[in-house]
Amino acid sequence: MKILVHLGVHKTATTFIQSQLANNRAELSGKDYGVAGIWVVRKRFTNLFDRLSFFDPVWRFLTRPILRRRLERIIGKSSTAGTFLLSDENLLGLISANYWRGALYPWAGMRVRILKSLISDHEAHYFLCIRRYPDYLTSSWLQMASKGKAPPFEKYLEKFPPEGRGWADIVGDIAQACGPGNLTVWTYDWFSEDPARVFQLLAPGTDFTVPEKELKREILPSLTIKGLNVINQLEDHLSRAEIKRLSAVIRTFEFDEPNPRLEIGDPGLIAAYEEKYRADIDKIRAMGVDFHG
Repeated sequence: MKILVHLGVHKTATTFIQSQLANNRAELSGKDYGVAGIWVVRKRFTNLFDRLSFFDPVWRFLTRPILRRRLERIIGKSSTAGTFLLSDENLLGLISANYWRGALYPWAGMRVRILKSLISDHEAHYFLCIRRYPDYLTSSWLQMASKGKAPPFEKYLEKFPPEGRGWADIVGDIAQACGPGNLTVWTYDWFSEDPARVFQLLAPGTDFTVPEKELKREILPSLTIKGLNVINQLEDHLSRAEIKRLSAVIRTFEFDEPNPRLEIGDPGLIAAYEEKYRADIDKIRAMGVDFHG
């Protein structure tokens, strides 16, 4: 069986992609594709993978067999399919872990090496989306804020300066782990221009179409300034679980205008991020991966 692994990253329409794969499970099955829902993957594999991966350097002889059995049970549900689609952005790490380590996906290479060993009996190909830094950092901070207490936005940005670890480093680590010929990368801008075409990368040969209303809707909207203020006012009165549920409602609540979105206000910092992003793309192209941008 061939395994197609969609690694994310966070805040690059992963939930939208996963929902469309789930909604078209029958079409995929008819074309010899198997797919598992995101919550099945996360509950039965990724959460444990996240915990045990840190013990891998010393205890892999114990942890890897456990993880392999977990993953094979999920894949085994589609044992008659020729290709299995595995999608979970948490495979590369958590957004909160990025902040506490002060680097974007610092263990990306290690995690892909572990994952590769777990599916070594299968042919595998890996997929990754990258996004412009101002948009990604803003959205990732808002995701932290929507789940409870988050550091001040300015403090969060300080952990990810333009000269720090970026997409080219992450892609380089992944390519080294799985081989550049086994990695496809696209930009969020490329995806946004035509969201439907990403499924021709993830599920070649299928012809299901994404409904027009799905293409036009905002993909997993982030909190606006008004929504963020509401969450901040209630942090001391609600539990973390309640804050998370409330955040899901507020994301889609229609506040009266003006209702601005959070943005980086320093033009110099934005320019530095954009320069780094352009340089990253040039470096990624030179790595020999399949790149769409």
